Amino acid sequence: MPPRDVTGVAQAVRARTPVTDGNDPEIAAEGRAAGPRITMGPIARGMLVVLLLYALASALWLVRDVLFITFFSVLVASFLSLFIDPLHKRYGWRRSVAGPVVLLALALVLGVLLFLAWPTLAAQLSQVSRDLPEVIGQAEAWLSRQFRSVSGTFGATGEVVEERLRYRIATELADLVGGTLPLLNTVLGAVTGLVLVTFAGLFLAIDPRTYAHGLLRLVPGSKRLRVLGVFEGIAVTLRRWMAAQALGMLVIGVLATIGYYVIGLPAALALGVIAGLLEFVPYIGPVLAYVPAVGIGFTAGKALEVTVLYLIIQGLESNVVTPLIMKGVVKLPPALTLLFQAAMATLFGFLGLLLAVPLLAAGKVVVEDLYVEEVAEST
Repeated sequence: MPPRDVTGVAQAVRARTPVTDGNDPEIAAEGRAAGPRITMGPIARGMLVVLLLYALASALWLVRDVLFITFFSVLVASFLSLFIDPLHKRYGWRRSVAGPVVLLALALVLGVLLFLAWPTLAAQLSQVSRDLPEVIGQAEAWLSRQFRSVSGTFGATGEVVEERLRYRIATELADLVGGTLPLLNTVLGAVTGLVLVTFAGLFLAIDPRTYAHGLLRLVPGSKRLRVLGVFEGIAVTLRRWMAAQALGMLVIGVLATIGYYVIGLPAALALGVIAGLLEFVPYIGPVLAYVPAVGIGFTAGKALEVTVLYLIIQGLESNVVTPLIMKGVVKLPPALTLLFQAAMATLFGFLGLLLAVPLLAAGKVVVEDLYVEEVAEST
């Protein structure tokens, strides 16, 4: 029997064997070059995560009024704690007693100051509300004349474009003041929100541990110590920020009032109070306070004096007041602060502008303690 041709048999076997990716080197190499196959599992999980994030964002948007009231309450609690903590630690007062006493004392002081200053303050506020629209009307008339001359140069219809521009400006200003907070935009809603913020802040200041421990129950046990440190860091940051802002508002309000009286500006007390209150909003607040002051200055022929005084006060604030009172307070980059203020004002109006900086300060503490430190420890 002649011997078989082994080579021929092997070739015949290979010819009958189906070719797959695994036993053909060329096809296997092409498969590896094409990369891993994409299955539907990761895509489905990614879509589910996106849907859950969208649902969470929608839910938060629906309760944005409640979130604003909550954060305002935290700020009130931080301010009240400046007085409650010394009474509790140094003099042994119970926090449940010190809280109402501090709130009543502050309300009494504010009431006495308003009672003493209200006749003058009311008359000056009335003067500001009467004269400022006139100045704005004059400025608008001047801008309208300039606009007509420019639009006439190009052969456009000035009145139609001017009317559209005026309507757009009025709409933008209304959106800036009102924002998108339907509950707090009404008088009844604002009063209700003020009452809720006051008493919720009082309860938070009296017993902050109860609420902090309640939130810690939602956190896994291994992360509770770190999250507790974040809570304490936020509390310290907001307390220092509120103390610095209150002192800065007082200093700027007094300096502005005295300066306006010295230059003989009408409604000096009212404009000083406005300057002090708007000092709560960094960067943008002083500019907003300058607008009514220079407007009244135009009617009295003292616009130049008001501008010089404004620059002097801002120089003192930037180089003397702020470095002294903001020592130890969290430092925020100016560009990031301005952009966040613009975003909050666009979304939520003036109330968003008020809360932008403390919210950004609290967010910085969260990011530094939960993310930056964890990354630093892992590297």
